[in-house]
Amino acid sequence: MEGLRNGATDYVPKQRPDRLVTAVRNALRSAAERARRRQMEDRLRVVAAATNDIVWEWDFRTDRVWFSDNFQAVLGHSPQEIGATRERWLDLIHPDDKNRVLSGMVNLLAGGGKVWWSEHRLRRANGAYTHVYDRASIIYDAARKPLRMVGVTIDEAGRKQAEEKIREQAALLDKAQDAIILCALDGNILFWSQGARRIHGWMPEEVIGKKIQHLLFHSHHPEQLEAALKHAREQDQWNGELHEFTKDGRPVTVEGRFTLIRDDEGKPKSLLLINTDITERKQLEGKFLRAQRFESLGALVSGIAHDLNNALSPIIMGVEILGEQLKSSGHEGILEAMETSARRSAEMVRQLLTFARGGEKDKVVVQVDQLVREMGKIIEQTYPKNITCRVSAEKSSWPVAGLPTQLYQVLLNLCVNARDAMPNGGQLALTTQNVRLGPADGELLSGAKPGNYLCLIVSDTGAGIPREHLDKIFQPFFTTKAPGKGSGLGLSTCQSIIKNHNGLITVHSAKDSGTEFKIYLPVADIDAGESMAPGESVLPTGHGDHILVVDDEQGVLAIMRSALENYDYKVTTAASGPEAIARFSEGPAEYSVVITDFAMPLMDGRMTIGALRRIRPDIKVIVTSGSEKEVDGARDQLRADAYLMKPLTTETLLKAVHDMLEPGA
Repeated sequence: MEGLRNGATDYVPKQRPDRLVTAVRNALRSAAERARRRQMEDRLRVVAAATNDIVWEWDFRTDRVWFSDNFQAVLGHSPQEIGATRERWLDLIHPDDKNRVLSGMVNLLAGGGKVWWSEHRLRRANGAYTHVYDRASIIYDAARKPLRMVGVTIDEAGRKQAEEKIREQAALLDKAQDAIILCALDGNILFWSQGARRIHGWMPEEVIGKKIQHLLFHSHHPEQLEAALKHAREQDQWNGELHEFTKDGRPVTVEGRFTLIRDDEGKPKSLLLINTDITERKQLEGKFLRAQRFESLGALVSGIAHDLNNALSPIIMGVEILGEQLKSSGHEGILEAMETSARRSAEMVRQLLTFARGGEKDKVVVQVDQLVREMGKIIEQTYPKNITCRVSAEKSSWPVAGLPTQLYQVLLNLCVNARDAMPNGGQLALTTQNVRLGPADGELLSGAKPGNYLCLIVSDTGAGIPREHLDKIFQPFFTTKAPGKGSGLGLSTCQSIIKNHNGLITVHSAKDSGTEFKIYLPVADIDAGESMAPGESVLPTGHGDHILVVDDEQGVLAIMRSALENYDYKVTTAASGPEAIARFSEGPAEYSVVITDFAMPLMDGRMTIGALRRIRPDIKVIVTSGSEKEVDGARDQLRADAYLMKPLTTETLLKAVHDMLEPGA
């Protein structure tokens, strides 16, 4: 007997009666279930037709998913594209959300609640993800066995975008650093943001209804703002810089952007002002421009210093040689004056070069009284004639350990301030004193440690400093000078330098009673056997050793030849690297030492040394240069035995050669 199919009961011949009954019951149950399923799908379709959301059903027995037609309208995929399997449906969930979604469904199946809901992202047909809200529940059979999960998916993209826009607008108003201000056309303030409070200092309740022209400019010429508002009313917008004032009277520079707001009919309604505080940026721009000028000046100074050092070398060495030859001629005084002047010029060049490089590397022993005497001479030559300078430097002033250029900068800053404080003339006094501070002095001088100090005093008879300003004068950018006359960094820089020297600075002043600065610098630790003043020394002589001198300056070659030959050395000179190589190649074994300049045209010292050492690797080499910075950057490549900075003295040259030939002697 042929059985019924597609919903009917199949009949199998020779089957036992009890099994036949069971099969009939199962078939009837299956048919009833399919009928209920069709009814459920019909109801779901009716529900889906009444909403724009996706209605879905997941059948646990077949592991297939049914979607309403809205699936394609919301996500762009047709149900046929995705298929009806659970895996294809879950593949649409964003990878970062998938584990959370699956965990929620599993928890619902395990009896963790009656309803499951989730906010997650689903992939559209174009590859972009959209935010959805999913809500589902479980349908069970009579035995409480889960049959299917029925749910609805709501597209949340529009709501999310609206919420995000609201949040962005709120953040713009509440957290923006800019001042956002809404004004009526006549300037009455209608809205005042938190950014405006931070920049200008007023609370919103203090300014609503007030004229912005009077608020931001006090009595300081609001014409600039009036012109900007007028331009915005006539041209719909205005951009530019404004110099305003805060609630406490502090000047502030803002970059303003004004926009005219119109109503629905296009009529002017109000003005939106957005001000960005650029005060600090303008200050940094000014510092940057000054730094650029100093950088350019530094490059210029470095180049000039190199040439001057080359020019001063023959002068200094020549004076020394002539001094030896003319000791009995009665002209020693003239030669001594020439030598002093040349050495002073060399020291000034060294200080300029050090300043251009940004400071000395290591502290050295400094005689502050010498700096004071030099400053006294500069004041006499450059300051107005109605300012007199009195220098009182103790003859046996104690030395200090410091950076000469920085200490000179401190002295210069204090003297410039003193000059500015005496526009009608007066007296400027520079004094050095040896001072011993005890424990009691430390209490009076901000905790200074007991010990020996060199005290530098700079005093003037000028206008003095008002009492209310004394506590502020060392603060950065604080100045009582007119705009453009001072940066407010001079005294703060002085204090920083003195602190770096483990010293301290005090000030005593009163209005119309002059000012006195005292600087206490710890005395340098010097060995008892070390002498501060150079004594007479016997210069070492040679024994006919052959020296090759290489330099592109003819004056330097001539004076170095003379100096070395006067002390029993044989000298060969070369004006370039190629010439040096040619002369050296004629008899490399004859030479004891090579002295070569670093900076030469065509072939510099580095290339010259390399070529010479390829001919004779063990040759001793001394490098000379007018720029320490150039040499420092090439020491690893040069691998010279000694380095001498120009301008040279005869003593320096002879001792360097002697040390090459007789090390340790």
